Amino acid sequence: MLEVVGAFAWYGLRVIELRQTEDFDLGSVVLGRTRAPGEILLYEQPAREAARLRDFMRFDVLLHELGHHLLQHRARKVGNIQRRSDHERFADAFAAQWKPVVQAALDTSHQRVLDGR
Repeated sequence: MLEVVGAFAWYGLRVIELRQTEDFDLGSVVLGRTRAPGEILLYEQPAREAARLRDFMRFDVLLHELGHHLLQHRARKVGNIQRRSDHERFADAFAAQWKPVVQAALDTSHQRVLDGR
């Protein structure tokens, strides 16, 4: 997936970490988080509908957090940054732009494996 998006988006990214859910505010659901510098955290979710949840985490949450990473890296922010509405819009737009591209590339790759190519 990262190869499809390109190095411009993940340059400086050091780790994508899968984590157990932490004790967050009871009124919120946290799926992922970007920490500075170069860390993306994805939190476990209930296992119901595992395939759909896997795709959501991969195509929506991870791409959204990658958008935050790109914005943070371009601005050369080295500490935790306060999320503003323009940051969220940028991350949402980044994910929306890249989701169909990544899905198509992964579908093509998967089909090649099935075809034995």
